[in-house]
Amino acid sequence: MDTITHSLLGAVVVRAVFPAGKSTHALTDRQRMLVGAVAGAFPDIDYVMSWVDPMVYLTLWHRSITHSFIVLPLWALLVGVTLAFIFHRRAEWRFVALLAAVAVVSHIFADLITVYGTQIFAPLSGWRASIGTTFVIDPWFTLIVLVGVVAGIRKQAGAVPVISLAVLGAYLVFQADLRRQALAIAGTYMLQDAADVRLAALPQPFSSFNWKIIANRGDRYDVAYVNLAGGYRNAGDGEGDGFWAQVKQTYQAPNDLAWTRYYRFGEDALAAGRISRLWENSQLDYFRRFAEFPALYRVDMNNVETCVWFTDLRYVLPYMTPPFRYGLCRADEGSTWQLNRLR
Repeated sequence: MDTITHSLLGAVVVRAVFPAGKSTHALTDRQRMLVGAVAGAFPDIDYVMSWVDPMVYLTLWHRSITHSFIVLPLWALLVGVTLAFIFHRRAEWRFVALLAAVAVVSHIFADLITVYGTQIFAPLSGWRASIGTTFVIDPWFTLIVLVGVVAGIRKQAGAVPVISLAVLGAYLVFQADLRRQALAIAGTYMLQDAADVRLAALPQPFSSFNWKIIANRGDRYDVAYVNLAGGYRNAGDGEGDGFWAQVKQTYQAPNDLAWTRYYRFGEDALAAGRISRLWENSQLDYFRRFAEFPALYRVDMNNVETCVWFTDLRYVLPYMTPPFRYGLCRADEGSTWQLNRLR
């Protein structure tokens, strides 16, 4: 989830759970919400690690140590004690740390519902947990928590922040059911050979009804984009070559899906053997650990160098350039392969 939404969510969760009117602690509602906003955004401070090594950050460090339940007490103390001093409420540092802990938990949860994966047990484990019901930027999710925050700033907010969280919970249940529907469509498509297939349904941008379906058969993938509300074309939209037209053309009605085939090492059987050996190159260790559905993106051959690029199908959209494209390049047959990122 984006950092602004994390901050808003932290604020409304703290406001709903710890209203000043029902507490003996001296912090006002606005101060409590400010603690929630700061602590809710805090785990994304791991972005500074991207300045050290962008690839290792994106594929290993992001959503790791600062998003871990194991280290959460440390971050809660750090943020809580700091803000207690700033608010001149040193005696309240334990309570402020509690508010910070709740907000950090809200951040971890909001990241768990996306597909990127969150290392909730770092540094003990690099396993990435993912529920995968919500796209990383969801305007409806943000709007729901924003309503709670705006109401919570007022002294007479009443139950609005609590209602906001209840509506948010219902919205996430709705998205979980949409994911179930998308997987059911995938299961119907793969009914004949479902035993050999791993199915995935990934939330997509711009609408909760937009989903990507991936049928994984080892080194081969079938991918389709579905709009569970019936598709845009049926409404007469999606004509033209503009960005929004491409978006509407991508997501199709459940009964009119177009499946595209991708290969982990390419379609050519002879070349696939060489590319699979490159894929095992130690320089791609971090990317291999990160990619859920790795696939050959393209091979570039020119007078200067040869490059073999890989991507992760989780982030491949027909109307956008994939953000994660890593590969190996060399100048000639006698040269050593070197890791690169395609920008």
